[in-house]
Amino acid sequence: MGGETDEHEPVARRGAGPVADPGRSGGGRPPVTRRWRTGRGRLAYLALVLVVMLGSVPLVIILTASRTVLNPAFYSQSLNRADAYDRLYTEVLPDPAVGALLAGLPIDSSLITANLRTVLPPATVEAMTDEQITRVVDYLRGNADDIELAVDLAPIFDNVSGLANRYIAGELGSGTTYRVTSVAAFTQDVLAAINDVAAGRPPTSLPAIELTAQDTDRVLPLVLDRVDRDTRIRLEPQLRALLRAGDVAGALALLGPQLFQGDEQATARLRQALHGSTLDLGVRLSDLRDQPAITAIDRLHDLTHLLVWLSVGLVLLVVAALVGIVVLAGRQGVSRARAGAGAVVAAGVGLLGAGVALRLALPNPLRPLAGPHSPLPAGASAVLVDFSRQAYRTVESDYLRVVGWTLVAGLVVGGLSLLVSLSARWSATGRRRRLATALALAVPVMVSVTWTAFPGAAAESRRLCESSPSLCDRRYDQVTYLATHNAMANSEDRFLGPSQDPTLVHQLDLGVRTLLVDVHHWTPAEQVATYLATLPPTTRAALEPLTRGAVSQRPGVWLCHDVCQLGALDFAAALGQVRGWMTRNPTEVVTLIIQDDEVPASEIAGAVATAGLTAMVATPPEDPHGRWPTLGTMVDSGRRLVVFTEQQDLPGTFLRGFYRYATDTPFDAKQPADLVGCPRNRGTAGADLLLMNNWITAAAPSRHAALTANAADALWKRAQRCRTEQDRAPTYIAVDFSTIGSAQAAVDRLNGLSTHAGFGTGR
Repeated sequence: MGGETDEHEPVARRGAGPVADPGRSGGGRPPVTRRWRTGRGRLAYLALVLVVMLGSVPLVIILTASRTVLNPAFYSQSLNRADAYDRLYTEVLPDPAVGALLAGLPIDSSLITANLRTVLPPATVEAMTDEQITRVVDYLRGNADDIELAVDLAPIFDNVSGLANRYIAGELGSGTTYRVTSVAAFTQDVLAAINDVAAGRPPTSLPAIELTAQDTDRVLPLVLDRVDRDTRIRLEPQLRALLRAGDVAGALALLGPQLFQGDEQATARLRQALHGSTLDLGVRLSDLRDQPAITAIDRLHDLTHLLVWLSVGLVLLVVAALVGIVVLAGRQGVSRARAGAGAVVAAGVGLLGAGVALRLALPNPLRPLAGPHSPLPAGASAVLVDFSRQAYRTVESDYLRVVGWTLVAGLVVGGLSLLVSLSARWSATGRRRRLATALALAVPVMVSVTWTAFPGAAAESRRLCESSPSLCDRRYDQVTYLATHNAMANSEDRFLGPSQDPTLVHQLDLGVRTLLVDVHHWTPAEQVATYLATLPPTTRAALEPLTRGAVSQRPGVWLCHDVCQLGALDFAAALGQVRGWMTRNPTEVVTLIIQDDEVPASEIAGAVATAGLTAMVATPPEDPHGRWPTLGTMVDSGRRLVVFTEQQDLPGTFLRGFYRYATDTPFDAKQPADLVGCPRNRGTAGADLLLMNNWITAAAPSRHAALTANAADALWKRAQRCRTEQDRAPTYIAVDFSTIGSAQAAVDRLNGLSTHAGFGTGR
């Protein structure tokens, strides 16, 4: 009617533009929908998100288990991070309980613990540990029904024999040779030498003749007659070449280990004491099944063969749920990216909650070993507990890494989607404003990153002396240095009766700055016999087979302790290694204190020159009470090596007598109570330098004694006694087994570099 309109027809006002299509928005872009169209759609979305969460949790747990507890490398890495192999010698062996465990053996227990690193080096320990790891992983993978922890000691016995072989074979190259005129005489004398080697007596001299190829073919079968067929086949090419070249010593050194198998009697006694070559640790997984973590391991063991198919099924389930979320979001008019991202974030939150719950439900099963009621020695307990902590930390970090990336992925995708949605609403002016804001934020971030990446460009360079700027202005005699007693006698260089574990260079790496070494000419046979006669019967019986080659001689100067046949380093070669270390560490000052009972000073100075150390040696003040240079002056001049000898003195040179400048304390302490006072032993009262000898004298250097003697608080208290009794702090603190205890912490405190670190504990 007239001006009336249909009530269902839209009314257009005068002057208004066309009515907007509700299905369109300005600019032709679809409107942004922010809500689910139906409640049913929202419920379906939440159900699919729950499926993603429930599928992700077991999937990530399985993936984490595959990367950790089902992977042998996981255990090896955890052991290395806990320093387990080094701590075996510095914490486990020194433990008094270990000494009690070995007390029933026919050999002094201190001799065993001191030499165990020599006959059982870290590489062998690692191989034996890998065997246990294989057993654990086999169980977890379902290949075994239980884990029985037992150690095969056969490698130890092999190392004992191998050590004997090393010294026997080493003697072969040091004897003299004599010429023979016939192949028959040569053959007869070589066979006699083989008999000597088989009996553990390296011959004093060897026959020499130029053999033809035909002569070698005649001699070789007789030489190889003492070994089995497989060994003959393996050694024949090398032996043929050595005999053809006239190297009889090399041929016997190659053949010797096949003929002389070490001290089989002592090895047999050790096998008997340990009831065979396998040491049953008495621990089985089935004995620990009351622990929640062990129960979880059992469940994993039962499900291992299903893990692959279960993982595939879970992946398909999670992917299907995510696809369903994307499709549902499109139908409901919701952003697909944000819907999927929300599900991923929810899965990350669920994973985080599940991880916290698992951590609370599965405590570390080895943690009780650290308590006072642990069935293991304290040192072994500490190593095992630290290993388990490292293992747990690795599992946690792997799991949390997946959780973190899940959350980051969801938040980044959701954030980018939201940013794209918002940017569509911003005007051009808004975009320019955003760009300016981004630049304003980026500039300080870039500056901060650059400062962090290149701190040296802005930081002021520091002058260092002994790794500290505060020591550069102190004189040499105003600093305390960690010293190693019998530094050359170390297990890494395979010395018997070692006083240290690391090599000379490794000791310097670990903070030692004074090396107490002994120089000798090669030990003659009568001196070996005299030394062995001073030892307890059981110790003498253990060492005697390894000194049977003592009748030979080696030229030159050697770093030995008592008997060179029990361990020796070429003096000039060892000094060359020290020179290499000092070249790599140009701010460090090193001191050598040489016990030189029988080696002339000229030979010592010659070895220093041969090693290329002439330009590095410092000349002490001519007056024993003269003024020493500062460490900074020594570093700047390059004269950073101080060399003392105990018996000799060459005025006007770098090689001066130690006791002209220093005093020391007694070195015959029998028990820890003897390492309390600071009485003067050798040297003149009031000397500027003081050597505090701080080790226990026994049949062999004792790891257990070092645990007490090297405690930081004990060393600190004794150093204070030196201030009272000798009116000065020690210049050098000399210890056995410097890697046991906390001697470096005491030295740092005496130098004012630390006040508390390492104190209150002997470790």
